[in-house]
Amino acid sequence: MVFWGFIGWLVDQWLDTGGIATGIGVVLGMAGGIVLVVRRLGTPT
Repeated sequence: MVFWGFIGWLVDQWLDTGGIATGIGVVLGMAGGIVLVVRRLGTPT
């Protein structure tokens, strides 16, 4: 989440988008974290 949030922040600084890319990066980071946890623990039954 922190990594993708940072990437989003860099894109915000580069394109001056006012925080939109940071929000998208944080959401992508959270989704990626959830995917990794589900893969590690298996799908719920």
